[in-house]
Amino acid sequence: MPKEDCKYWDKCYQRNPAHLSKYNHPEKPAEKKEDCAEDRKVAPKRCASSQSEDTEKDTPSKSEDKDEPNASNSSADVENEEEAKGSFESETAELHKEAMSNISGKNYMEILEKRIRLSVQKEYDNLCESNEFIRHKFLVEMPPDFYEFWKFVGSLKTDPAKPKDAGLEHLDKVFQLQLVGPFEFLAGRFHGAKLGEPGDYLRHWRFYYDPPEFQTIFVRRGTGIHYGYWRDVPQDKENLLIARNDSAKGCAFQFVAGNAFDAFLYYLEHDFVATPFSAGQLTGVKKAVPKYLSDNSLELAQLDRLQRERNKRVVAKTFHRAGIVVPFERKTQLGYRPLAVSDSELKKMLAMLERKDLDGGAAKQAVLAKLQPVANAATIAVDESDFGSALELGIDMFSSGHKELHMLASSLLVPAYSMLSRPQFIAIAKAHMEQRRREVNLSMFEVLK
Repeated sequence: MPKEDCKYWDKCYQRNPAHLSKYNHPEKPAEKKEDCAEDRKVAPKRCASSQSEDTEKDTPSKSEDKDEPNASNSSADVENEEEAKGSFESETAELHKEAMSNISGKNYMEILEKRIRLSVQKEYDNLCESNEFIRHKFLVEMPPDFYEFWKFVGSLKTDPAKPKDAGLEHLDKVFQLQLVGPFEFLAGRFHGAKLGEPGDYLRHWRFYYDPPEFQTIFVRRGTGIHYGYWRDVPQDKENLLIARNDSAKGCAFQFVAGNAFDAFLYYLEHDFVATPFSAGQLTGVKKAVPKYLSDNSLELAQLDRLQRERNKRVVAKTFHRAGIVVPFERKTQLGYRPLAVSDSELKKMLAMLERKDLDGGAAKQAVLAKLQPVANAATIAVDESDFGSALELGIDMFSSGHKELHMLASSLLVPAYSMLSRPQFIAIAKAHMEQRRREVNLSMFEVLK
């Protein structure tokens, strides 16, 4: 059976002996072989047989051809074929080596890294084209009042040359109020910004005592006073409460509003001190809020109703005073059981970490020894579907502010959030505890400079 012509002809770079024994690699296809190739498309068997017949007709039989010269010629042909084969293999090896040198070693890694960066950048740029960026980077979705408040802020802008962020600058300059986090995305500040790691976005404006359920949207410039949406479930995007915390004073959170507009008014009443220069603008913006709501026929959820509804679902108080919400069957008491110790007993245990008469390592070991039975009981509660117990203890460990307890807190929060189908909170808690800072300027843009 004669060898077929390789479809790559003399440009083929394969050195596999099996390939070379099966295919010819001439510089140029012969006419007869081209015809045969055409015939093979129609009837390959016939083409092969016709070639065999032609060969038999042109080649003398063994009985007719016994002359030495012919035998000598056959031997020479074999030697020439072997020499040509060796030359071809050598040339093919050189071509293959040259081709591979362009995609190997350091050069290859540089090309790969560049392509990965371009791919990541392209994905980032595409995300920036829609509000999907917020869900993708912050792992939550924003409620309707968030977007309405942004429109209101736009109506306050004073610089026509900056249509996106002029409202933010106005509130900051006049009222020392920074709109941060997802508001900065709407202002275009993430567009073209230096790319960060996933954790950088989750830590963006996340203050020291902020639990995963809290997301900052307002900050009083240069202080630990901040406001944000409180979500008991990551997927919630309607009727969210807004809480306030001052990280300089501790972990306590206070629910102050049922929407962004009321939170803004609360800030102006309680956290902003007007000067003679800003008194007129303060009066004007206070009137602008109800006017905007009336002009746009907006009826937003109020704090009293939302808080009453939430209080019915709270199963336990916590150190941060906001409590926790988990599914709870009151008839069977399934979903939550009290901790093995009271809040006051737990606080006494944790106070040992602050004792100056004990070595830091010794104090930590003493506290962990006392906490371990409590943690074990909460872990058993998770196995018996009382997920709220581990969540309560984990949140209390986090809210205590002691970084020595991060590992213990994580061992409780991860299974609790997992069984409650709140994986977004696991990612947020882990990212926060990896780089937990007591600073007041917690913008990721400062970190990535």
